[in-house]
Amino acid sequence: MNSQKPPLPALFLALLTAGSLAAQVELTDNVAISGFVNGVYVHKDKSGVTTEELKLDEAEIDLIFNLDIVSGEIHMHTNGSDNVELEQAFATLDFGKGISVSAGRFLSLLGFESDETVNRFTRSYAYDLSNPIPLYNDGVNVKAVTDMGWLSLSLLDEVWNGYGPGNVNDGAMGVEIQAGLTTQQGLTAVVGYGGQDTGDNGTNPSAEILNVWVSYETGAFIFAAEYNDFSYASKMGVSNPLFRNSAGALAGDVNKGNAFLLLAHYAANDNLSFTARYAEEDLDTGDDSKKWTISPKYSFTDNFAGRLEYSRTDLEQGGTSEDVDFFSVEAIFTF
Repeated sequence: MNSQKPPLPALFLALLTAGSLAAQVELTDNVAISGFVNGVYVHKDKSGVTTEELKLDEAEIDLIFNLDIVSGEIHMHTNGSDNVELEQAFATLDFGKGISVSAGRFLSLLGFESDETVNRFTRSYAYDLSNPIPLYNDGVNVKAVTDMGWLSLSLLDEVWNGYGPGNVNDGAMGVEIQAGLTTQQGLTAVVGYGGQDTGDNGTNPSAEILNVWVSYETGAFIFAAEYNDFSYASKMGVSNPLFRNSAGALAGDVNKGNAFLLLAHYAANDNLSFTARYAEEDLDTGDDSKKWTISPKYSFTDNFAGRLEYSRTDLEQGGTSEDVDFFSVEAIFTF
């Protein structure tokens, strides 16, 4: 499916004048629509080499269906190119008492940061070096939710998109499990695990990730911390023939190491907020990164906001040290 990308001036004009729309549009008693459009200016300097972009960063339309004990969602997404992709599509059967089963294509259980740019505290992800957090999976999920927290289990075609053969009969099925605890004092603690066996054919190395995060909300502040320990072949490793042997199999784990983030968010008032974040990644290869981020955000209406971000990353890759300065200005419209 193709779509025509709107001219940037028209995009920003539409964002500036669209703030009166509702947060979610009810189409019928059983169907609603929501989504977002995100325009951005990016300035990036990597070891003296400067690049600049002014673009439609992302756009998404979500259809939400609610048919008694059965519900479903369809998410159509574009990153500003001419291609529109089916990001998520799943149905959920609610058995009551907090127990539900979902099937289709859905978001990974793992990771503190949101998959969507507009829902994160910052525009950029914390981890730029190894990108260990999975995103979207095909499979079945079972979830049990109580007042104290939740337990969720997913059986997946593959944990990391493009990672393995994705063949259940080959023994390469992936699994994710997550347990969360919430308290009335504003504390949330979550532990999750994702793993995938190499399969009978041994096309890719076995992979796994341990993801642990906590957040604490008190007054106008939100504090969060996350830790990841992982061993997996990155998307780059999966697609790059340089990482494969003569038989076409990966010679070994491309990314193996750990990563963590620390985050503080302060809401000065109903409109203005500030986020500060520090993140580190350390790979067994000796590559590492240290990233500092500051990001103020101002909500002009319930539907339209502007956000700035400045990030500084110190990279060590392949024995070479590089500094990356990143600056962005965003216009965010949600409905």
